[in-house]
Amino acid sequence: MASAGSRPHRRPKATDVAARAGVSTATVSLVINGKTGGRVSKETEQRVRAAVAELGYVVDPAARSLVTGRRHCVALVAPDVANPFFSQVASGVASALGTDYRLLLAVSGPERDSPDLEQLVAFGVDGILLDFPGTAFDTEGLDCPLVLLDEPTGPTDRSRVYFDTRPGSQQLVDRLVDLGHRQIVYMDASRPGKSFDTRRKQVLGRLRRTQDGVLHRARSDLDLRAARELVTESWPDWSARGVTAIITATDVLAYGTLSALHDLNVAVPTQVSVAAFDDLPFAEITAPALSTVRLSAFDLGVESAQILREHVEDRTLPPRTRSLDTRLVERSSIGPAAG
Repeated sequence: MASAGSRPHRRPKATDVAARAGVSTATVSLVINGKTGGRVSKETEQRVRAAVAELGYVVDPAARSLVTGRRHCVALVAPDVANPFFSQVASGVASALGTDYRLLLAVSGPERDSPDLEQLVAFGVDGILLDFPGTAFDTEGLDCPLVLLDEPTGPTDRSRVYFDTRPGSQQLVDRLVDLGHRQIVYMDASRPGKSFDTRRKQVLGRLRRTQDGVLHRARSDLDLRAARELVTESWPDWSARGVTAIITATDVLAYGTLSALHDLNVAVPTQVSVAAFDDLPFAEITAPALSTVRLSAFDLGVESAQILREHVEDRTLPPRTRSLDTRLVERSSIGPAAG
């Protein structure tokens, strides 16, 4: 409670910032709304920003949107944020956006229809990050900056960020072959997507070039429990075929695989090696620690959000394509082939 005779704390206003910096309120408006180009010197801009920091001035979002024509809100469209991969993407997006933009998560699970992009625009977002591999969205005529995530190929009129999985795939296959593995299961995700198709084809192509290996294919829902059930049912057949290694399309599928093998008393990697794609944080603490091709979901979020910000702030920029590097992170879940 304020003491007698004291004044209640007043929220700083733009006029206070202007007085502290020795400029007009119009100059303050140009600085905080990012419209200083050619109109405000660097020295003056630094002085205004210093005054903002000193006073703790907070921009009124409603007033700012009237000045800039933007809501300072972007949407991330993803199929399932419960999946740790998409959670990492969202974390990267939030990190890149900082306090300048609010993040709206538009989630659509397998039992629901895909989000309506036009509806998101009408809701009031300045841009959309579309991380929904394998689903066809009608983006033609969409009057909103949009960046596609994790799509190796896509419309040429939209920016996209994806993983160059070839180096990581080759490193993984070469390492397993060097360890003596010849009968290998590849567990694909049943969810459609060019990214999943690409990594499977790269593994198969690399193994064929060794001229000394056989790839057995399996498919699972992108769910730990589904993968566990598939491995439990399939292991007797795989073992009879001499399978000594299992590669899964994602870390989540590998978690289910490791769980099933543990329940079956199949030793990893003594009897069978397990490897995957993703390198999520949990990969380091599985038992044994998971060998996996690093596809940094956090970096995917950061890079795509940075590109989207550029498009939001300058609608004349041409589409950009950015590929992210991948590499094998070898841990204790792979070893020499049994026998």
